Amino acid sequence: MNKFIEKLQFKKIVIFYIAIALIVGITLLVCIGEKFQNKLKFIYDYHYIKESLEKNNYNFEDIKGKIQEMSDNTEDVKDILIMDKENKITYSTKSSEFANQETFTLNKADDMPNHYFINADDNNNIFRLTSDKELIISTVLSNFDTEIQKECEDEVFYEENYQDKNVYLLSYITNENTGEKIYFINEIHPVENGKTYIKVALAVMMFFFMIYWVLLALYIYQNALKSKLNPYLWGGITLITNIAGVIIYIIYKQNQKTCFKCGASQDKSHIYCTYCGAKLNETCKKCGSVVNNNDKYCAKCGEKHKKEE
Repeated sequence: MNKFIEKLQFKKIVIFYIAIALIVGITLLVCIGEKFQNKLKFIYDYHYIKESLEKNNYNFEDIKGKIQEMSDNTEDVKDILIMDKENKITYSTKSSEFANQETFTLNKADDMPNHYFINADDNNNIFRLTSDKELIISTVLSNFDTEIQKECEDEVFYEENYQDKNVYLLSYITNENTGEKIYFINEIHPVENGKTYIKVALAVMMFFFMIYWVLLALYIYQNALKSKLNPYLWGGITLITNIAGVIIYIIYKQNQKTCFKCGASQDKSHIYCTYCGAKLNETCKKCGSVVNNNDKYCAKCGEKHKKEE
């Protein structure tokens, strides 16, 4: 086994590994990007509008065009409402039942968690306030809407009083200077097999990460083998600790001297290699202590050092 590992050409293996990983990674990104294209576009446009409103750097006609495009391109949107500071609806992308009201005011639902609201003029619908993070998750993971429904059903009040009500996800953007608001009211229609796509992508990523982990341990094993160190020890440490083991190994080798003839790792104080007998260090002619080429005098006895030609 040692002979096999010692002959491995890690430079070629790494080049091959990187090439395959890049091809597979790009393929996965293209497939997932195409599968979730509309939903990812929705998330991007949502954050673009949010940033524009928060910085007060926008043209309202452009905003209307952008949210209309968002609404038309995804079936998740029940409606997108633009309201003034008095909560009066000034624009609706789908002219839903919510747009028929003059104002759209939400009140906290009784006996429900803090993030559930009911419309003041129509309490047949429940709105679950979602954060930006939850909005992203809801557009990708197929089980998020199921969890929302389960969250409602787990509440006694829901079972008793709210069986016939609709539950929507609500996210909003507001301009603090003008008081203008945009409400995004969403139903969740998960991408078909979207969760499977995500699982496959994560499994492939984990597979390549495991290959990298093992290759790194094998490389340190090979290097330790060639350096006449204990390959099982250093390979095992790297297999368990990964980068931390590599750092420890490098530090250890820096405190050693490598024999120019056989490649064995030796203590810096050694005059001769313990494996092949090659002379590793110059010595003082008087006391025999190790001296460096740059030393003019021996550090132990003070003898003037003559460099060997």
